[in-house]
Amino acid sequence: MTAGSESWLSWAFKIFNFAVLVAVLVKFAGKPLKNYLLSRSTRVSEKLDEADRLFKEAEALKQEYQSRLSKLDNEIEAFKKSILEDTEREKKKIIDEATGFAKKIKEQANITYQQEIRAMTNKIKEEIAKLTMDRAEKLIIEKYNPKDHELMVDEFIEKLRSLN
Repeated sequence: MTAGSESWLSWAFKIFNFAVLVAVLVKFAGKPLKNYLLSRSTRVSEKLDEADRLFKEAEALKQEYQSRLSKLDNEIEAFKKSILEDTEREKKKIIDEATGFAKKIKEQANITYQQEIRAMTNKIKEEIAKLTMDRAEKLIIEKYNPKDHELMVDEFIEKLRSLN
């Protein structure tokens, strides 16, 4: 045999060694290795199932929150509309109250104006009457002398006697 080629016996011995090694490993490490691989497979399967369950829960929560968000937008719009309606009603109420108050103030001012006009008219009439009386008294004093005065008094007395 040459140095570069090995005999078939050498190869057979290597194959036999490998077969013994595999047999020993299968005999002593087979069951624990099988149990380890089965438990590892079970744990991986459980983890995958749990991950799938958590993913589904997350999807459900996502859907729920998206639904809530869309409802929230609608609720916000409804709230804005309600606030605007309330504001408009309150504005109209305030304007109506202010208009009524202004109307009452105008009426009261008109009544006060009329009262002032009557008071001023009466005052002017009194002043005119006083001035007229003063002027009439002066005219009477200028035009009538004591003799005319006595004649008027006598006439007045006669009229009174004739009435009785």
